[in-house]
Amino acid sequence: MLEQRISRRTFLKGSLVAGVLATFGGRLVPLAQAEAAGAAAPEASRAVPTICEMCGVKCGILAHVREGRVWRLTGNPKDPQSSGRLCARGNAGTKTLYDPDRLKGPMKRVGDGKFQPISWEQAFKEIGAKLQELKGRYGPQTLVWLAHPELISPLEKHFMAAFGSPNYTGHGPTCYSSRNVAFEQMYGGVPGVDYRNVKYYLAFGRNLTGGIKNPDIQKIVAARAEGAHLVAVDPRLSDFAFFADEWLPIRPGTDLAMILALINVIINENRYDASFVAERTVGFEELKAGVATYTPEWAAKITGIDAGTITRIARELAAAKPAAAVDPGWHAVTGSQYYNSVQAARAVAALNALLGNLGARGGLTFPPGIKFGDPSPIMGPKPPAAAGPRWDGAGSEKWPLNKAHGIIQIFPERVKEDKPYPIKAVVIQHLNPVRSSTDSGAFIEALKQLELVVAIDIQMNDTAYYAHYVLPEATYLERYDPLMTAGNKVILRQPAVEPLFDTKGAEEIIAGLAKAAGLSEYFNFTLEQYNDALLAPLGLTQAQLARTGVAEVKAQPPDYTKLKTPSGKIELACQAFVKAGSTLTPAWEPPLVEPGGDEFRFIQGHVPMHTHTTTDNNAYLHAIMPENELWIHPSRAGKLGIKTGDLVEVASRVGKVKVKARVTEGIHPEAVFLAHGFGCGVPLKKLAYNKGANDSALIPVITAPVSGAAAQCETLVTVRKVG
Repeated sequence: MLEQRISRRTFLKGSLVAGVLATFGGRLVPLAQAEAAGAAAPEASRAVPTICEMCGVKCGILAHVREGRVWRLTGNPKDPQSSGRLCARGNAGTKTLYDPDRLKGPMKRVGDGKFQPISWEQAFKEIGAKLQELKGRYGPQTLVWLAHPELISPLEKHFMAAFGSPNYTGHGPTCYSSRNVAFEQMYGGVPGVDYRNVKYYLAFGRNLTGGIKNPDIQKIVAARAEGAHLVAVDPRLSDFAFFADEWLPIRPGTDLAMILALINVIINENRYDASFVAERTVGFEELKAGVATYTPEWAAKITGIDAGTITRIARELAAAKPAAAVDPGWHAVTGSQYYNSVQAARAVAALNALLGNLGARGGLTFPPGIKFGDPSPIMGPKPPAAAGPRWDGAGSEKWPLNKAHGIIQIFPERVKEDKPYPIKAVVIQHLNPVRSSTDSGAFIEALKQLELVVAIDIQMNDTAYYAHYVLPEATYLERYDPLMTAGNKVILRQPAVEPLFDTKGAEEIIAGLAKAAGLSEYFNFTLEQYNDALLAPLGLTQAQLARTGVAEVKAQPPDYTKLKTPSGKIELACQAFVKAGSTLTPAWEPPLVEPGGDEFRFIQGHVPMHTHTTTDNNAYLHAIMPENELWIHPSRAGKLGIKTGDLVEVASRVGKVKVKARVTEGIHPEAVFLAHGFGCGVPLKKLAYNKGANDSALIPVITAPVSGAAAQCETLVTVRKVG
């Protein structure tokens, strides 16, 4: 068994946790304190309510503007996300707005790494003409749109529908696809956790304080202060594992075994919520039979967590029900890391159901529903039916449960094969798949084969570097966007300042492309008209909402007694998975690969001071963490002659990177860890260029069954000291 105790003081020294605590001063700073700190600011300063975009959470913020410049950002106290507080990334937003390396106007590729400035008129004209040419030669399905889903997504999808292509694909397969597929089938949707009121919280690989979701952190910190017990099961001493009451350093890829054993104990000892199970679930007897052999003793041999600990955790979890929750997860164990992630997500869903916590205080929750108006009457005629099947097969007979998320990681393979039809054009919006998908080298080669690559972003990222045209979007502090909701509130993103350069909002860019591609009739509306149509049933307009940025509206509470499943209940035994080639109830599946000899399992994840690959050139955040390091256990590092600070080469079957080593007991001996978001290959980003290593360069394309997610941690690597 791996030693489970480690000195917090020892680990904190020089750790990522030290960096994040330094950022917050050890805490999240309340709005009142932030206001007091800036009390000397001139009264001429005005505060513009808007929405942050330094990560995907989109907290409500106040942009403080003086003499036409944003000089400070604070949390909007009326916003249910930030509650008046911001994380390090939110506070650093001004350095994204005023980044000297950001895109300043449209550009056209004229050679390898060479671009020339062009006008918007020329960009739209040439791109539109090329889209029409390719559509005529290959059909509309030849165009793929890849995006990190943001508020603008409905208009991106509208463009693709008008063009006639079914090929809009998000980043879900490299993040949350497995979790979503599991919970959608079993619960009818993906619930969240009532972090504020939870009494016993168990996280498998979920780095809650490193992820970093500002509202969730505020709530879990408050819950812990009031006595909640937090348990982190993770091969790495992550930021959350450090914060939690217990850290269980499980063998990577074996979480499923422990979850099944927890279910086994709770059922066999009759510790489940019998009335909830009887009234609100189907398939209990099948689940009971399915987990009969998954004892704590069985799981201990697989996971490295002793049977007594597994039994204790199960009993404590059940004793705290229904204010007990096992986090559905996000990116890690239940998301896109392992070949068995769907089964792990299904097991987590079943375990929560046994606790009877859906809709209970401190359990799992669904958000209330806000009924918006229908904007379709102003969006032109009904678009034609999409031509042909999706490019990636999502929703097909092979992937029937993945209807919404796509399979982005197989893009290079599909481009190379010309199957099921030729893919000749791609628009990439707010996404950097060269560094955020798998096998960076393969993605670059795929981009080189295409006849048209258009990148829409605020910066020249590694993917835009291979585009034929780069279209600069205004930053979130310079533009409007479609509305968002949080709880029972509607929130508006609006510009705090005029665009600094020759940039446009995404809706202007999409409309410009549409009109140039012969789709004018579908985009004869403004974003304000679109938002007003959504707000009409609520008695609001965009202009009215702009005054406060946040408005409380009537919302329909979720009906936990009638779920969006065939039975209307939680489906512990689910035929949909059988039809998709899986098992009736959650079942053990080992990880796809096992390290042998001198190999390590390569695991990667996020850190609290950066978001994906979008913040590496932000001066404030770069100062906190300029590069990543390879975490390696002392027992393995010693045999390889590696010490902290040494340069090492990490090699997989698809690539190699060089990076500094960090020798630490905070990583399981079978694994090495590299933080995601570093290793920028674009010289134009002066701070980020060549800092750290690109983890995606090491990860082969492995697609998990059922969900179609990228099994990113089924990667084996070797490590050697350089020099």
